[in-house]
Amino acid sequence: MRNYIFFSLILFSTTVQAQFNNNQNGHYMQTSSGMLNNATVFTVEFWVKTTDSRSNDVYWQRPYLFGNETNGDNSGDFGIVLNDGYIGMWEGISNLNTDQNFLSNNVRINDNFWHHIAAVSNGQTLNLYVDGNIVGSLVSGRAVRAYNAPLTFGAASVDHDFTGNTNQTNFYSQAEFGDARISNTARYATNFNPDNSFSSDGNTIAVYHFNNQGNYNNNTGNNGNNSNGSGNTNNGNVVFSDPNYPVTFDQDQTVNNEYAQPATLYINDSVVLYGRLLLAKKDWSFNTEIGIRFFENGSKKARFFKPEEVKGFQMGENYFVPKFLGQGGAVTTPSRKTIVRLLTAAGSRMNMYEYIVHNNTKNPSGSVQNQTIIVHFVELPNSTDDKIYQFGDNKFVPHFDTRVSSIVADKPALAGKIKSKNKDYFYAMVTEAGHQEKVWWNIINEYNQP
Repeated sequence: MRNYIFFSLILFSTTVQAQFNNNQNGHYMQTSSGMLNNATVFTVEFWVKTTDSRSNDVYWQRPYLFGNETNGDNSGDFGIVLNDGYIGMWEGISNLNTDQNFLSNNVRINDNFWHHIAAVSNGQTLNLYVDGNIVGSLVSGRAVRAYNAPLTFGAASVDHDFTGNTNQTNFYSQAEFGDARISNTARYATNFNPDNSFSSDGNTIAVYHFNNQGNYNNNTGNNGNNSNGSGNTNNGNVVFSDPNYPVTFDQDQTVNNEYAQPATLYINDSVVLYGRLLLAKKDWSFNTEIGIRFFENGSKKARFFKPEEVKGFQMGENYFVPKFLGQGGAVTTPSRKTIVRLLTAAGSRMNMYEYIVHNNTKNPSGSVQNQTIIVHFVELPNSTDDKIYQFGDNKFVPHFDTRVSSIVADKPALAGKIKSKNKDYFYAMVTEAGHQEKVWWNIINEYNQP
């Protein structure tokens, strides 16, 4: 039997009771059936605190902060989700007739601090805000479908059968929710200072008060853009007396205003710095902002480092390094050193890295489509030039069998599999990207064995 926690709910300026359900994964609350059904313009905003670090390769099966999931591609659903603690969003309300998804690779909210989240659709674009700063956008334009699968806080309501779906509510997040509001208007068009508590007005569909605290400044760190904090503005940077507060910069920017994250910065083998690290470019490619801002030991003043001045840095379980990206391959890469994530074990002789780039393209109707591309790169054994290569680089194709077998010639058994064109260790110049990745993982894993 489920236990229920009751909170007050203001709906159309009247107070009723809302059921916030407990489960083994977290809490969730379904909104009224049909809320926002057929809406194309709306705002969903709420305060949330979480330490959830779970992930899923399937974008619509990640831990939900808010949303629903209906059957079929571009079927009128959407979700605000987490993946490894990073904020993301996906939607099936695009006039492009396909589902779209966005996942930030540097806005992480699973720090057990309160964060304000807002999804705003103006009928053409669905924008995602974290603590008043826009972090991602998707194309909208079609109506929400929420009658059979009500929009839900802390989970996803699901209106169809699939393996593992037993109770029509899935993908729970481990999160605590504060005040929330759903509106029939696009409340925000630029960066803003979030309100601690929401009131009802003529555009309000519902206001929820899930947490009686009513103050989400934390006193130990949150919402660097909130004027109610204990900070002050200085030369475009928001700084706080408490070193745990995230630090923001470039207040006038609408996209690249990111939070400093706890990190360990390795200048070289003997110099290690501890503090918070800030990267300006959301795809970390430094095409315009070339550098790393590091706030050492709670300092309010950032130290600036160029990629070539550092060995790497650790954020959570992930280790990032600056590398030169080979120009050969499907994705155009910057000519300067770029931050990439190490995917193989530290100390491996042959490595694979992940590079993330965000593209904005216009379709024939003029709508902007945001696309996130993840590209994998290979570092060759005994490399000393800090250069890594795409799978389609001319170091590998054509003649993959002869070129790559010579690269791993000190591992005769592995080289033999490549030279004989074993299907798990070989690909032609034109082949599926998934097969290329599988081949390189087989080669790298075997090469790194003792």
